[in-house]
Amino acid sequence: MTNQGKKSLLKRIPSTIWAVGIVTLLINLSSIVIFSLSPLYITQVFGLATFELGLLEGIIESCSWFTRIFAGVVSDYLHKRKPILIVAYSLTALSRPIFALAPNIGWIYGARLSDRISNGLQATPREALVGDVAPHDLKGACYGLRQTLSLVGSLLGAIGVMYLMRRTGNNYEFIFFLASIPPVLALVTLIFFVQDSPQLRSQKREKSLSKTSWKDVFKNISHLKRSYWMVVLVSAVFMVSNYSGIYMILQAEQQGLSPADVPIVMVIQNLFAMLSAFPIGYLSDSLDRRILLSIGFSLTIVSNLFLGFATGISFVIVGAALWGAQMGINQSLLLTKVADTTSQDLRGTGFGIYYVSSGVALFISNSLTGWLFQTYGPVWAFINSGIIAGVALLLLPLLKPSQKMS
Repeated sequence: MTNQGKKSLLKRIPSTIWAVGIVTLLINLSSIVIFSLSPLYITQVFGLATFELGLLEGIIESCSWFTRIFAGVVSDYLHKRKPILIVAYSLTALSRPIFALAPNIGWIYGARLSDRISNGLQATPREALVGDVAPHDLKGACYGLRQTLSLVGSLLGAIGVMYLMRRTGNNYEFIFFLASIPPVLALVTLIFFVQDSPQLRSQKREKSLSKTSWKDVFKNISHLKRSYWMVVLVSAVFMVSNYSGIYMILQAEQQGLSPADVPIVMVIQNLFAMLSAFPIGYLSDSLDRRILLSIGFSLTIVSNLFLGFATGISFVIVGAALWGAQMGINQSLLLTKVADTTSQDLRGTGFGIYYVSSGVALFISNSLTGWLFQTYGPVWAFINSGIIAGVALLLLPLLKPSQKMS
């Protein structure tokens, strides 16, 4: 593609999607600090066992994913996405300072729970808003851009963690305090630069809320098409293979990486996710998304082989790179497939159900991976993930080719 073509493409992406991307960049910059350091902080400072950590992480993450269906249904009911996003990001901004001030592990997990509930509230209306605003012929590119910007935040956060750990002598509390600043900036950006879809506002004017009952909203779930439910099925199976990144961090530490250097795993992962998300998203607007998903699922299998059979830190680095590439491909494409198969008036609900099914899958994955990691070692934990990704790969023909929907 020429420079002029690239410029034209980027200009065609609505400003609201750019703003949403910047908001997620700031949130992820903060989140990766918490995410990278909290496993080591909890296991080393508070002495929590690996299996207990995995179980608690699974519970907390599932709370986040279950919250998403509520947020999605409410955003469809209100015909507005932005008010829910304001509430969600306000909760994030309020919960982050607790990590720096927590006197015991109860406070840490209280903050984690609050933070992940906020994550659940923001995820569904955010993705639905991208689908509402995105031009039909650039839907994959818009989701890819939003994903890329969020990954830029993750990459900057991981680099920042490495620098600050060295600079402060592993001062967890001070670094957690700094991580509470970006969510405030994200909230300001959201309030002033993100706008709801004009079509949604028009629907709200045409149909008074007083004539819409909650029963009607939930009844509309039956209008979701078979093609959508197939996306939910395949993604749920695939997500059982997607464990929390804490296991890559723990594997890196077992292979000899120091606590101060462990975030390099997250840097590599997010760098490759960032590099793959937008190009693949854009490419998917002209190719069958199932072909690109098959590449992403295959990378998941290969990544697990490197991680499971690691005999040194170089294997973990390669595994993290491949894992990042599959994240960039699969996360943006699965979101695009949900948008492909849902109409605008049901998009929030559709994303909510998608996220709930993924939440159940992640709870199963994190719990199972934690048990296998502790009982049989990392090899079997990563092999199990690869096998499940292989099953999801075999199910891809169940999906229909992408369809442009209003």
